[in-house]
Amino acid sequence: MKNLILAYARGHHRIKAMKNALETLGQPVTVVTENFDNIEGPFDRIWTLSESLLPVQAQLELKWGINNLSVSAAETLTDKKKFDDFCIKIGLGELVPKSVIPTKEEDLFDGNIIVKPTVGSGTKLNGFTYTSYYNKQDMLDNAPHDFFDINKTGFKDPNFNNVLGYYMVQEVLPEYSELYAPYYYIDGDGEPHYIFCVKLFMKRTNYGNAKFMVHPIWIESVPFEEIPTEVSQYFDTFVEYVGDALGVKNMFLSGPDYYFYDGIVKMIDCNPRIGQGLQIMDKIHDYKLLPSIISGNMIKIEKHFIWANTELKAGKIKDIADHSHLKKHFTEPSHELYSGKEILDQSNCSDNIFQHCLVVSGKEKPDVHEAYRAIRKELQDCIEYD
Repeated sequence: MKNLILAYARGHHRIKAMKNALETLGQPVTVVTENFDNIEGPFDRIWTLSESLLPVQAQLELKWGINNLSVSAAETLTDKKKFDDFCIKIGLGELVPKSVIPTKEEDLFDGNIIVKPTVGSGTKLNGFTYTSYYNKQDMLDNAPHDFFDINKTGFKDPNFNNVLGYYMVQEVLPEYSELYAPYYYIDGDGEPHYIFCVKLFMKRTNYGNAKFMVHPIWIESVPFEEIPTEVSQYFDTFVEYVGDALGVKNMFLSGPDYYFYDGIVKMIDCNPRIGQGLQIMDKIHDYKLLPSIISGNMIKIEKHFIWANTELKAGKIKDIADHSHLKKHFTEPSHELYSGKEILDQSNCSDNIFQHCLVVSGKEKPDVHEAYRAIRKELQDCIEYD
């Protein structure tokens, strides 16, 4: 089985995890991170690790006679608004938040809103997109002067394969929601397989009086029985509906994120690829989980994890004691701690201004929580501030 991985070089963590899983199964792997128009094949299977490259996968599958992803399915999964509209069309409309691609002011609605590009992902702190606003006027005050004109024709971002996208305005779901995100795999026969679920705890960061961002600061795996049935009842149904209607096979799904509030369930952000939570779960199971899923013999998940901000006290480090024995718990993107380093308040688990996170795992949830607190305290006690 010859495998092709399509990804951007910036997604090297995903590449490493997927490549390792396939090579563990004794399967050859080729990774392509640029010049996607000049790929020579054929290959037997394609794994795409960024949504905006799904159209490339679909065209290559047509060329090589693979039947895992159609052109229309790729278009739907690449574009957030098309995916929302698709979910409404197939009978999942009750789960879809209100959204619009506005081309005039009258298209906007009242209430807290967030702006997202329909294609792509990422967070630019204190920017325009992936930012929430208290009302439509606050959004317009921060929008590009030609915002509506841009949305009439769309725009292309070279960082996301120049796929045509638009600005989507979506209602902001309540911050007091319980938030759950399942991981699934749709196998070569189109059958969905539940892997595990995480619960996310969020933090609001305000930027002046007009805008704010809400991001996860604590993510933990949870047993299925701890998920409210009002939420979990949608898990299989959603994946079965989407999988059957789109006809996708050999695809991982990260999410969607299910928001549960006031007896209501809504969902956002279904990512058709492996996510960081699955990479962490694979790692704490000695890198045996991903290969077992792909081979159709998924191992039993024996451990839980917490992935969370270290919550270090802000300030400039004067001195730091040896903490090398703790580094095995640091996430790979965590910033190095050293004398002279400025520790800042961290807004989320993927903060690119200052980021320091722990991943702690174990068989019993209470033990994992206790271990997180102990490791965090030990690291904090290593630091002396100016």
